[in-house]
Amino acid sequence: MNTEKSSGEIAEVMNESLEDFLDKITVAVHLVDRAGIIVYANKAELKLLGYQKEEYIGHNIKEFHVEENVIDNIFSKLIGQEDLENEESKLKCKDGSVIDVVINSNVHFEDHQFKHTRCFTRDITRLKKVENLLRLLNKAGEEISATLDTQEALDKITTFIVPHFADWFVVNELRDDGYAYLLKMAHTVPAQVTWAENYRRAHPISLNDPKVGSVGWVLRTGEGVLNPEITDKMIEEGAMDAEQAEILKALSIKSVMIVPMQIKGKINGVVSFISCNPLNKYDEYTLNFAKDFANRIALTLENARLYEEIKKDINEKIQADKQKDEFISIASHELKTPVTSLKGYTQILQMLFEEQKDSVASDMLSKMNKQIDKLTLLITEMLDITKIDNGQIAFNFSEFDFNELVKEIAAEMQNTTKTHKISVQLGKKIKIKADRNRTAQVMINLISNAIKYSPGQDNVLITVKSPDRQTVRFCVRDFGIGIPAEQQSKIFNRFYRVSGENKYTFPGVGLGLYISSEIIKRHCGTISFKSKEGAGSTFCFQLPGS
Repeated sequence: MNTEKSSGEIAEVMNESLEDFLDKITVAVHLVDRAGIIVYANKAELKLLGYQKEEYIGHNIKEFHVEENVIDNIFSKLIGQEDLENEESKLKCKDGSVIDVVINSNVHFEDHQFKHTRCFTRDITRLKKVENLLRLLNKAGEEISATLDTQEALDKITTFIVPHFADWFVVNELRDDGYAYLLKMAHTVPAQVTWAENYRRAHPISLNDPKVGSVGWVLRTGEGVLNPEITDKMIEEGAMDAEQAEILKALSIKSVMIVPMQIKGKINGVVSFISCNPLNKYDEYTLNFAKDFANRIALTLENARLYEEIKKDINEKIQADKQKDEFISIASHELKTPVTSLKGYTQILQMLFEEQKDSVASDMLSKMNKQIDKLTLLITEMLDITKIDNGQIAFNFSEFDFNELVKEIAAEMQNTTKTHKISVQLGKKIKIKADRNRTAQVMINLISNAIKYSPGQDNVLITVKSPDRQTVRFCVRDFGIGIPAEQQSKIFNRFYRVSGENKYTFPGVGLGLYISSEIIKRHCGTISFKSKEGAGSTFCFQLPGS
């Protein structure tokens, strides 16, 4: 009997010791019976939720869970003798706030009967808050980086902030004139925005505002401001006048963050986050998020601004090019008729002087005729370039013997030069389907360039190869000045001309190679070159066979 009493006393002492231990540990613990009634809660649990013993113990656990289906699922698992590990839930606190928790629990059975649960509760509200902020930051970063339109960027930014993170969201931009301009203002109730914008116009931000923590102060100093809990006294001290104080009180502002937007240390604006929800109080974690988010806004706006500037520059360049092309087209058409007439009159006069045996006058008219031919070529090139750029250049495709065309063009070009011998090496006979005149135009351009850019030399070599009978390759080699390495990437650009020694620029307007490359491209061919300064150049084009 004494032994049994001694055992009971020991058990009672152990129970008292265990309860004392549970009350002193910092981990929240509670026990719930089969009916869902809380039969025990330690001090850490009561402190976590803010209740007195009588407000918590003896009540059904469902009263304190925000999501009833979650606690039903927890109980279902426990009844099935399943241990719970890190089960997430949301609990209601006495002050009306909600905390995120993880619950670890199992059931104590006596004689195979459900006695009570043993639940350990851990507050993960701060961890959840950080996770949600990081998720919001990353998602917002992805979305706002996908646009280069300033207004679209601001609209996207707003959807992430209001109402999830703030009731009021205001973005002000500091511009080069030293004034702060309102870029975006949003509120959970859109009708409030119109009133706030009108109020802002009547009360502009002053960068000289001496009040610490004001928007102007943040813009001036670059220091962020965190006011976790706004009181009437703070409003009265921070307001510009009594009228503003009453307005701010009426807005029911509870918590405020004002952070600068910065890029590379330069302040270019300020963002205000305002909460009117007493349960949404900002803290150091949200302040860090706000700073990061503000800088992302700054970067997005800067990228959008740069994009708009580049877009404007491009549009202006396109417009200038369009006007230039229109001028070239009109000028070329207007010049073509009188030049044609001039050439006709020159040829008639030349024939008359030849009949009169006036060799001096005839020779002068012959030289004049050559200059007119150069002018005609220039006009033709200017017309071609406008047609190419507008997609209006016409091609008349027909099948012809490529080698025959090469011999014809080589003979014509030989008649134009007394300084160079044009040598031709032909490959196997091949027919191609192309625009014969345009193909001849490219050949003439490459051969005339070879002659022009090899002063002091006397040989130009033309080679034609057809290695696989499916393509034909035409090359022109000169032994002249060559092309400097730094100029080679620009050789097919419009209006680009190669410079010789002492920056001497050869005659021409730099359109021939551009036009030639476009003609070859439109024949589904390729054009290329190899060159070394002082050792000459080889220009080639390749076209598909018929």
